Amino acid sequence: MGKSWLRDYIVKRLLYAVIIAWGILTITFILVRVGPSSPADKYLANIAARGGDPAQVTAAVEARYGLDKPIYVQYFNYLGNLFRGNWGWSFSTSMPVIELIKTHWIYSFQLILLSSIFAAVLGILIGIYSAVKQYTKTDYAFTFMSFIGISIPTFWLGIMLILVFSVKLGLFKTYYDTSLPLFSLDNLKALILPVITLGTGMLAGYVRYTRSAMLDNLKKAFVTTARAKGLPERTVIGKHVFRNALLPLVTIIMFDLGSIVFGGAYLTEIIFGIPGLGQISFNAIFANDYPVVVAVTLIGTFMVLLVNLATDISYTYLDPRIRYG
Repeated sequence: MGKSWLRDYIVKRLLYAVIIAWGILTITFILVRVGPSSPADKYLANIAARGGDPAQVTAAVEARYGLDKPIYVQYFNYLGNLFRGNWGWSFSTSMPVIELIKTHWIYSFQLILLSSIFAAVLGILIGIYSAVKQYTKTDYAFTFMSFIGISIPTFWLGIMLILVFSVKLGLFKTYYDTSLPLFSLDNLKALILPVITLGTGMLAGYVRYTRSAMLDNLKKAFVTTARAKGLPERTVIGKHVFRNALLPLVTIIMFDLGSIVFGGAYLTEIIFGIPGLGQISFNAIFANDYPVVVAVTLIGTFMVLLVNLATDISYTYLDPRIRYG
């Protein structure tokens, strides 16, 4: 059979992903359409001040974007356009949604990538050290700090970092300059506080999970056997203990990678003004820009589903005994 079981599993999961994404798209589409607000709302204050008729403005704007049709007609029109690669037109920016996403997705990707690397590398190293130095003062200190890191809300930490390091000390700027190259020194400096904000909770979790997994494997018989063979302690820890502790860590890291797409990354972008998908989604919600909200939600859904699939596939390489029916 070879790897045919894996191919069949991937195809099945991709079909499930399409069904789930369709369900979330449908729910999001309905929710944003049944609200009391309208894309014309941003024009009404100026129109009223000039003595115009708000009802006529609302009707004209909704007719322009096809929002005057029944909701089921709007829904099937949207699906038809989506299958043809047309994601709609942004009401607030007057540009195609797909172009808006192409412009801004890279900033979200950069923040998520740097935060994940920061949290995973530092968290795993601290967790390994804490496990090897169990019950020492260093171990207690790292354990205590990890509890604090998990408990701190992302939005509060971001605001405090801005207040202390930007406002009071003036060490970091909080303005992301989109006119500069993506990985320019100035923009990387501007990402230091956002990366710490987004990565702190994940880092604290990785410290705890790594320490727990390492301690669990340190008690097993194969460690005693490896030491009895005279292997160096570094080889025992790095090659044998950590390798067996890696599987649950992959689960946690990939789960966090999927969850921060919808959670911490968007919130961090809003706090620090990073022009990513979270920022444009936030602006779109307040501007009643329905196509952008639906599109960003759909992209986030696919990201979470694909990350979960990648996690399952990685298991088969980390532990060949795993097979999916």
